[in-house]
Amino acid sequence: MTRWMTAAAAAAILSGMASAQDEGIEFRLGVTAHDLADHVEDGPNVTLELLFESPDFLEPIWAPRPFVYGSFNTNGLTNFGTAGLAWDWDLGGNWDIEYTFGLSYNDGVKDIDQNSPPGDPERIRLATTRALMGNHILFYNGLGLDYDLSDNWSVGAYYEHISHGQILASGRNQALDNAGVRLSYRFGR
Repeated sequence: MTRWMTAAAAAAILSGMASAQDEGIEFRLGVTAHDLADHVEDGPNVTLELLFESPDFLEPIWAPRPFVYGSFNTNGLTNFGTAGLAWDWDLGGNWDIEYTFGLSYNDGVKDIDQNSPPGDPERIRLATTRALMGNHILFYNGLGLDYDLSDNWSVGAYYEHISHGQILASGRNQALDNAGVRLSYRFGR
């Protein structure tokens, strides 16, 4: 999983570097409180994100910016990587709101082995310490509020939710809800 996320981030960085001088690539570093809804998994997540200039072909859907995102749990629990689209709306007075949607891949526990007996220590440990994701491929939704400190720097707060919504899989769907803060730097402005 770590190799996959590292390769995806490297590909995104390399593809974006070519256009960094003309297009506003944005890098974000953040930290989130992890698993807010169920409180099964502990530890904050460190997050990294790259957003790219919206390509012309996305104009018909309000010009969202493509992004890649990684969220890494500091306690070694569920990590995930996401690729998707981000829509921004200027609220005035240096404030903007952002909605993000994408697909994510997580390295978490899908479900408890149904063949193990109810008293099995491993089954009990997983049920009490891990979010049971239901699938490794999940939808990603996020909502953020950012304040521009300058043309290049901004700070913000955001909420994110990953789950399969009974669409990408069926059955178990504990999902993850995280909320945090981020610092952004825009290149090419």
